[in-house]
Amino acid sequence: ARGAVSRQQRLLKALLVVAHDLWGWVILAHAVSRFDAFLFLFGQTMTNSAVELWLLRRLGRKIVFIYSGSDARPPYIDGGWFAGEADGPLPDAGSVAALASRCRRRIRRQESFAHYTVNSPATAHFHARRYINWFSMGIPKASPARVPTGTPSGETVRILHAPSNPLVKGSARITGIIEAIRAKGLPVELVTVQGMPNERVLDELARCDFIVDQMYSDTPMAAFATEAALFGKPAVVGGYFAADMGRCLRPEDTPPSLFVEPDALETAVERMVRDAGLRRELGAEARRFVTARWTPLEVAQRYLRLLRDDVPPDWWCDPADVRYVDGCGLPRERVRRLVDLLVTRTGVQALQVSDKPALEAAFRSLASAAPADAWNA
Repeated sequence: ARGAVSRQQRLLKALLVVAHDLWGWVILAHAVSRFDAFLFLFGQTMTNSAVELWLLRRLGRKIVFIYSGSDARPPYIDGGWFAGEADGPLPDAGSVAALASRCRRRIRRQESFAHYTVNSPATAHFHARRYINWFSMGIPKASPARVPTGTPSGETVRILHAPSNPLVKGSARITGIIEAIRAKGLPVELVTVQGMPNERVLDELARCDFIVDQMYSDTPMAAFATEAALFGKPAVVGGYFAADMGRCLRPEDTPPSLFVEPDALETAVERMVRDAGLRRELGAEARRFVTARWTPLEVAQRYLRLLRDDVPPDWWCDPADVRYVDGCGLPRERVRRLVDLLVTRTGVQALQVSDKPALEAAFRSLASAAPADAWNA
């Protein structure tokens, strides 16, 4: 409560905020004197101001924004903001609407100054201008300095799951799936690693047969699956974007994993358990992909092409083509309820996609499938 904070503490906090903001301008002045191009991650800049972006443009500096998920994804379809079970309590509609509005305004401001923005077709709902397909660029991932020497146990298929946030990753459902497969008499072991040093994760990657990354992903190969690929370990990944992936990604840009819709995850895991040949083949394919296309050098070379304005036509995406409405980190029914809450309580304009009629219609259709009293649950 505000009353619990002393006046001196409030003053100190205000002074620290001012000092932080001033330091951002000092860093900007230093950077402008040294660099010709600026690549900003996670929707953040040095001062987070329009003045900074205006100044960089006036000085002829190249500006690229690289979005990576929650920094661009509409908050009402983002488990990073509103994770929960399908029938769990919902947030206040006004707060969700305000958050969505701020996110859209920030992206529109940034893209108005940027020479290029890089985003995934699964999270580009708020863009007004063409953007570079994130999958054409890739995740720069270097092989670990220390490679553990452990090997899978043999008879029992060892499955690794390492959730950063169990609720967002759908860990409870993943555990239930493994238990159901074990109940069929298949020799499986689930190893869950959470909050452990990276060395422990690397050790477990060396010992596992494959990983189950998450239940509701909007990418076939996120950071943990990419790390597993460096070890030649295949990934089973659940996510509603699996149904849209072929429409949005070029085959050569598509990371190899067993990427399926959430309801098909148990079948996919069981298939991987039963088929050692599939595990070896998919693991080898994943390793070839990340060591050929997603090395830091290869990814850096693609960004250099952006900075030189040498952009292949098939890297571009049109935000008017975005149709994906299921988000990330949430079961579909919760997404339905969140969208229905927003539309019912604050109006369809609160979705912030009225400039894209087909996308807005897709959200309306999703919301109409929710029970009439969904937001009262």
